[in-house]
Amino acid sequence: MTDETKKPKGVQDSEARDFQPQASAKPAGRTLKVRKIGNSLGVVLPKDVLAKLGVSEGDDLSVSETPDGVALQRNDAELQEQIEAARRAMKRYRNALRELAK
Repeated sequence: MTDETKKPKGVQDSEARDFQPQASAKPAGRTLKVRKIGNSLGVVLPKDVLAKLGVSEGDDLSVSETPDGVALQRNDAELQEQIEAARRAMKRYRNALRELAK
């Protein structure tokens, strides 16, 4: 066997023929270490990541689920106000909205 077709350690000859290294669909991102911060756990974001998010110390981040995992975004206060206003309206007019949905 040449170096290019070298079988992985602990793999039998019959398994080595079928072994195909899997290329990840997306390039691997940066690896960050989870650390203990007080009584919680946290991740320290590098300066370039903070710059890309457009945040600095004291700003709020929004975490949302995506099909690939989670996403961080700068928290948009105006959008949050609009969402809260919509929730209040839906609560206040829930009977009318229920009738309209029929």
